[in-house]
Amino acid sequence: MIRFAHPWFIALIPVLVAVMVMRLRRPRPTVVYSSLDALRGLPRTTAQRVKGWLQLLELVGLALLVVAMARPQSGREDVRMTSNGVAIQLVIDRSESMRALDLDDNRWDRTRISRLDVVKEVVRDFVSPDGDLPGRPEDLVGLVSFAGYVKSHCPLTLDHGLLVELLSTIRVPEAARGDDLLMTAMGDALVIGVSRLREIEAKSKVVVLLSDGRSNIGVASPESAADAAADEEIKVYTVGIGTVRGGLDEAALRHVAETTGGRYFNARTASDLVEVYRTIDGLERTEIEAFKATRWRDLFPAWLWTGIGLLLLHRFLVDTRFRSLP
Repeated sequence: MIRFAHPWFIALIPVLVAVMVMRLRRPRPTVVYSSLDALRGLPRTTAQRVKGWLQLLELVGLALLVVAMARPQSGREDVRMTSNGVAIQLVIDRSESMRALDLDDNRWDRTRISRLDVVKEVVRDFVSPDGDLPGRPEDLVGLVSFAGYVKSHCPLTLDHGLLVELLSTIRVPEAARGDDLLMTAMGDALVIGVSRLREIEAKSKVVVLLSDGRSNIGVASPESAADAAADEEIKVYTVGIGTVRGGLDEAALRHVAETTGGRYFNARTASDLVEVYRTIDGLERTEIEAFKATRWRDLFPAWLWTGIGLLLLHRFLVDTRFRSLP
């Protein structure tokens, strides 16, 4: 399946053709000479025959650049699918505190990696079958992250390959000390997660919040966000990342979980996180209808470089082998 991200650029191609036709029709400069009758009987050379195609070479080069500007893309068609599963909204903390190296990672034979890296690897195992976890092929899974502001990475989808791809792009923001990007808007993130699930028809809807529990900015407080989730009968499973000495606010995370009928887990190691997802397996499932998202791959580089190559070739030929006087 092919599409153009900016199709309006294609309208420039007829304009290019019109400009070329006008250039060919306009009178060309000439040099006064007594007579060319003696030369008319000479056969046309290969260079003379080829020279007539140089304008076409230039036109094709420009047209390819226009197509590149339209940004052609290839991708798969959206597919409507049904499954018997649970709607799960993942909410991941990407604030400055997630750089800490206080979470032992005994599942991947590494002793010290950041909190965020451990969370990302366990989430990857959670949605894609690997080792201890069976994967979530029947569940709708969405992805939201937060620091000083909330960022929606992936809507609720059955296309878990896309979700894992987007998961890898989550980073702790780089910012100066005191910038809002170093703040933590946990309440706002929960509100966004709940609003995503509200739109889904499913018996079991859960938010899995992975954070150290800190919240110091945002419109909604974690408490009010938890009340909103409870009103929608959406359970929030909170996962405390890190240690109390490292700033983990267990009380805040426990309150959010208990308010919504969920559970709080203290993830001192990566293996502890696995228990969260095993708990979700016990929830009631329902038939869910959804689309698999289409992933698009850009094709414009090939059009761009081919167009540039043709224009450079045209310029070289005009200035060398096919150079002529007016």
